[in-house]
Amino acid sequence: MKLLKVIAMSVVTTICIFSQEKAIKLEDSVILSTNGFETPLLTENKNVTLLLKEQIDNGNYKNLEDTLRGAPNTIVQETYFGPRVDIRGNGEKSISKVKVLQDGVSLNPIDDSMGTLPINTIPLNSIEKIEVIPGGGTVLNGSGSSGGIINIITKSSLRKDYLVLEGSIKSYNFRNTGLSLGQNLTDNLYGNFNYNYLKGDGYRDGDSQESNGFSGGVDYIINNKNRVKFQMLYFDENRDYSTGVEKELLEKNRKAKGFPVISSSKREAYSLDYEFKFSDSLTFLSTFYYQSYKRDFTENSLMDYEIPKLGHMPFDILGEDLLATMSGQFKEDTRGAKIRGKHTYEKGEFILGYDYSYTKLLRSSEIRANGEFFPKKKPNYKIKGDVRVGLKNDIFKETNAIYGFNRYDLGREWELVLGARYEHSRFGGKRDSETEVISMSKIHEYKSIEDEEKSDNYAFEIGTNYRYSESGTFYTRYERGFTSPLPGQITDKVDMKYIKNNLKSETSDNFEVGVRDLVENTYINLSLFATFTHDEIMLIQKNSYNPAIKEWQYKNLNKVRKFGGELYLEQYFGKLTMYESFSYVNTEITKGLYSGEELPMVPKGKVILGAGYGVTDKVKLNVNFNFVGSYLVKEYGKDNNAIDTKISSHNYTDLMVTYEVTEMFNVSFGVNNIFNQKYNYEETTQTAVPAPGINYFLSGKLYM
Repeated sequence: MKLLKVIAMSVVTTICIFSQEKAIKLEDSVILSTNGFETPLLTENKNVTLLLKEQIDNGNYKNLEDTLRGAPNTIVQETYFGPRVDIRGNGEKSISKVKVLQDGVSLNPIDDSMGTLPINTIPLNSIEKIEVIPGGGTVLNGSGSSGGIINIITKSSLRKDYLVLEGSIKSYNFRNTGLSLGQNLTDNLYGNFNYNYLKGDGYRDGDSQESNGFSGGVDYIINNKNRVKFQMLYFDENRDYSTGVEKELLEKNRKAKGFPVISSSKREAYSLDYEFKFSDSLTFLSTFYYQSYKRDFTENSLMDYEIPKLGHMPFDILGEDLLATMSGQFKEDTRGAKIRGKHTYEKGEFILGYDYSYTKLLRSSEIRANGEFFPKKKPNYKIKGDVRVGLKNDIFKETNAIYGFNRYDLGREWELVLGARYEHSRFGGKRDSETEVISMSKIHEYKSIEDEEKSDNYAFEIGTNYRYSESGTFYTRYERGFTSPLPGQITDKVDMKYIKNNLKSETSDNFEVGVRDLVENTYINLSLFATFTHDEIMLIQKNSYNPAIKEWQYKNLNKVRKFGGELYLEQYFGKLTMYESFSYVNTEITKGLYSGEELPMVPKGKVILGAGYGVTDKVKLNVNFNFVGSYLVKEYGKDNNAIDTKISSHNYTDLMVTYEVTEMFNVSFGVNNIFNQKYNYEETTQTAVPAPGINYFLSGKLYM
């Protein structure tokens, strides 16, 4: 293990394309996420990770969160409200710096406190591939993508006839069924439909979930110049889970239940694409979209409240172990358009695009508690009372942007890449809070603030691509990126009053060099990077343990430096394919608050070692070892002091055997976390949410 950690600390990963049956074909691989059009992988001056459908099928993944958790380069952070995905060390700010897309449309919320990525609303059987672009994509995708891009590409344009029925049973009473259908209805009309149903309990006592996911649409080639595509998605889920548990209790019982949480969520998404080819050298693409995501939750727990003086009354009391219920609602609607055109000329290609998006978010939460209060001045005197704290945010963000890309051939081997973007954003809204205490008398306090801001930002990139052989590429890249404030970040709460701040956009300088090649029987992909962030947006909290008197400030405080590398290797030996993925990132706050410290929630490295072996023509074996490095968690205590906790590294190993019964039917059996390693999805100083121990699955697929 020491040797493994040394390797993990020296280089970093990129997975490209691996298959147990044949070597990588670089010349056949195309990506969409770097300029909005299909581009050969060999011409890219970026580190690109491709997760193909075959890879997704070769793992026991319950949802997209599990898929990304087991992929190189990506770190999945579990939070109270759901998953976040990080690339290259953005930590707890990954939701505002790493953009996750579905067919080019962003899934990121405009709220960084209760917001979460609805990645699990996308049925796995609807995904054709996943493209991961670490370390920047601001020119094409704007604010929120300076840390990288993850584009989930569905089967909507596959234009291949298929029918797949699948089902599985797993540990903890999980059952999963799915249907995928693609059909060329005519020579020009293609339809697709995907359905997925999941139901089961969880690893922990009291956990359960049930979900339905539908997606589908049509792709119609009107003639040789016009093409139109319509897609839709619907997802609903009911889930019971619980909060983190004291670590001492987890030592005795890994399945121990925390305070119960009941949640439900629904998501709808619609998109319309239109393609027009003016000529062989000029193509026009447009995408119009709408999506809505709703989430409700209720948590019952015991809370320790300290209520400040309200109004002019000397009401200063301390409550202990109040019975409390917290309920919340989250509703976000987004509509937008992406319009772009590509002109191919003798020496290269030029792309010009325009983006528009408008997002409206309504977020509310209410905490109710009742019990016995103990006045500070009379600690032996009890007062029965009720407390209600209500919070409501009605916020928005509107963005208009224009961008351009140009690829220019400098010669037979050299290519120059230039890109620039201008983005104008308008954001703001209204924030309300209401506190009510009923005891011997009634005390009521209401606060409200409404504000709006505008920001103008630009990004540009320059890079080169050198084809030194048929399969070998050496590339360089620089990008100047930015992250504009979210609407909820432009308001502070100080001395229990809402005030407007002067938050600026943060900027970043991203540098990258890399090489990819296929040398005899080994595929190599190596990338080294450095990022310097300026005016980083930082949250400073006070009384964070207590929602009733919580205060905060957003400031442009820090400068941050990151550097690291990514290495992916794959070897082919007849029936045996081996792959090794290493990642490393070093972060440091070089100026501002906590100068000299590392960024919280950033594992130093990730290692994946795997192999696929064809035991016979019908039996295949896959094994994967995953290692995630240690990281820092920073919290605030009751005295508003910063508490640092070092979270240990962890590892787990998965095994799967697939048997091809016939050409149309196969079955798989697998064991996850085969060595029953104990690690946690989420962890703080005192509590943790445990990951499952050893668990099993049996699945089958019928191809028709």
